[in-house]
Amino acid sequence: MGVKEQDISFVRGDTQFINFNISDSEGNSLDFTDETEIYFTMKKSYNTENHILQKRYSRGEITVSDKKVSFMLSHNDTANLPIGSFVYDIQFKSGNFVTTILKGTIELEEEATWIENE
Repeated sequence: MGVKEQDISFVRGDTQFINFNISDSEGNSLDFTDETEIYFTMKKSYNTENHILQKRYSRGEITVSDKKVSFMLSHNDTANLPIGSFVYDIQFKSGNFVTTILKGTIELEEEATWIENE
């Protein structure tokens, strides 16, 4: 399983589903057990120590269908973040096994309706 790259662009404050395919080195679906977690980390750059947003998703928050995995960034996750370009990665953790499965850029676009106007 190698690291795949996927760039994402969406309006700041919108609910965003992150979807990707995941399989083992032989192309088989991975088993998402109770101890499986997915970590989503977003930063200004890969060299920045502090993250802007980090979330941990456990089995109930991850939707898995065959090899397709999906989780959600909520309205509140990005509503107060600055507009611009960021980097992210997604790590899969099951027991002592940890691997980065996806990385890329996230472009947060401007919106007319800010959280203060809702």
